[in-house]
Amino acid sequence: MRTIAVIGCGALGTIFCQNAVKLLSKDYQITSLLANHFEHAQTLAQSIGVTAVHSAEELLATNPDIVVEFAGRDALKQYGEKILSQGCDLVAVSAGALADESFKERLIEAARLAGSRLYIPNGAIGGLDLMQTFALMGNAQLTIGNTKAPKSLNGAPYLKGQNLPEDQKVTVFTGSVKDAIEGFPKNVNVAVVATLATDPDQVQVTIQSDPTTEVNTHHLQIKNDLMTAEITISSKPDPRNPKSSTSTAWSVIALLKNLASPIRFY
Repeated sequence: MRTIAVIGCGALGTIFCQNAVKLLSKDYQITSLLANHFEHAQTLAQSIGVTAVHSAEELLATNPDIVVEFAGRDALKQYGEKILSQGCDLVAVSAGALADESFKERLIEAARLAGSRLYIPNGAIGGLDLMQTFALMGNAQLTIGNTKAPKSLNGAPYLKGQNLPEDQKVTVFTGSVKDAIEGFPKNVNVAVVATLATDPDQVQVTIQSDPTTEVNTHHLQIKNDLMTAEITISSKPDPRNPKSSTSTAWSVIALLKNLASPIRFY
């Protein structure tokens, strides 16, 4: 039985915890929760019968085998290196933080020295194995299109306080992954995750606002000299957090199930 600690008790953390205790109980036990607001961790902890803690030090003192992070890229930057350095495996949901190359390298080095593992879940998309295969074959090119409702994008730093129109579809952004994550830090984890599996010099991101859509849609096309593949995934945003897709929490459950299984899908 492996133990899990969770950082982040918002919409996605709640979905993960409530379903993990039902679906992963043969292989895993959640032992402790940490959140920016202790009362959030306490409420969720009480509902699933685990302990809420006040700090990362308290969390790590419970000796988890795996820490799952749902708390945002600032939290990942704050705690990630410490978690891996203590020999705990880390599932990093806020992969946007890994667009910072120096931070990514520090995590890799911490994991290497401690013998721990950093897991990047598929999140709101899939096909990371396919993207890696294309990249290994050489000359892989990836384009990523994100389409979301205006309310899912409003408030992003790139928009500088302006709200997107509610009466027309507009292309909000076209550019690099680095610029996308800086301009839309809560919306483009997908782009960073896909980039980690391919070549960051050959990735282009487009973000569209569509007031008629009720789903978040990600369209990815990857090609090399011999093959082309397209992946389109649409999912309803979580009602409590329209900037996130509920499938992100479920992808972590799938990852953990896969790690515990004698048969692994990749």
